Amino acid sequence: MKNLIYKLTLILSMILLTSCATLSSVVSAPADEGISQTFAEDNELVKAAALASVKNLDVSIEETDNTSTGYSIIFTKAVSALSWGEFGRVLVVMSENGSSEVFVHSEKRSRFQLTGSDEEDFAKKIFSGMSEILKKS
Repeated sequence: MKNLIYKLTLILSMILLTSCATLSSVVSAPADEGISQTFAEDNELVKAAALASVKNLDVSIEETDNTSTGYSIIFTKAVSALSWGEFGRVLVVMSENGSSEVFVHSEKRSRFQLTGSDEEDFAKKIFSGMSEILKKS
């Protein structure tokens, strides 16, 4: 009986661990992954507003980078009593017409995690914060 319980626990642990998101899975996701919103303001202002908006969240900014795709902000949300944590990326892409499209992509650390912030939560907060910041500029 102990052996059966041990094996079941081991199998369940392996399933949970293999279905976990990683920071690299979020970073390497396609550029258009996630929820997007278009901003008509100058690209440099949009990038600054995106960074300021993410800084206002309860997250840690791991990295910011100008890439060939656009300006990316990589963030993590720590493990808490209600969450196993999340990974996220904000990508600001300049469009041909001069506007900027902002993509917010995030994943929960565990796919079985029912609590914590999801992609829609992060997108609403980030876009709302950006809109407020851009109104003032």
